[in-house]
Amino acid sequence: MEEQRKVRFPIWIKPKTREKMDRWLELDNCKNESEYIEKAIIFYTGYLETNDASAYLCKVLSALIQGTLDNNNNRLRSLLFKWAVELNICCHTVAAHFGADEIDRRELRAFAVEEVKRSCGQISFDHALDVQRDI
Repeated sequence: MEEQRKVRFPIWIKPKTREKMDRWLELDNCKNESEYIEKAIIFYTGYLETNDASAYLCKVLSALIQGTLDNNNNRLRSLLFKWAVELNICCHTVAAHFGADEIDRRELRAFAVEEVKRSCGQISFDHALDVQRDI
């Protein structure tokens, strides 16, 4: 029964914090201020002990974050698909029209790596065709 016995201690809080507490006291079905403060302490220490905010985030916020991540994943999937199509076009074009030995392919790969770095990945078959026509 030692755990059930309550201990009294003074608390100092700012007036605005007190106003917030008074507004939520009734809405949280607390009988008194002590119960409200005890609930708040239990909640916060539980959060600190778990090191996992997901148990304390509201479900709506979690769903919103998940939705945003899903949208980003869909966009990335779409972009990767488009880039794969561009790469496939390029590979087939080069293979069909360019009889290259192993040394030429290594040089072409090095050129491609540098061009992708320089353009931050913003490449297309049309751009490559224009570059080749200029050469």
